[in-house]
Amino acid sequence: MANEGDFSVTIREALRRYIGDELVEDDGAVGDDENLLADGMVDSMGMLRLVAFIDETWDIRVPPEEFILEHFRTIADLDVYLTGKLGAEGNADHGA
Repeated sequence: MANEGDFSVTIREALRRYIGDELVEDDGAVGDDENLLADGMVDSMGMLRLVAFIDETWDIRVPPEEFILEHFRTIADLDVYLTGKLGAEGNADHGA
């Protein structure tokens, strides 16, 4: 996990920082409910970079069938998706 030691950073904060710093052209304040694709903030290559960031930061691999607009439309959608994945992995590790 890239932010090991900084547990105060939430998923949304980490996504906001990464998207604002690395993927958005203008000096990136990105709202949690802004449509990342429709509003033109992130292009298809940016989405692939975002998936790589998710893998590197939380060790979550996004399978092709889950790389859908429902999960990646907004930061809020990503937060719900990643929180669910992290919870599912935690549950699988503890007694499945």
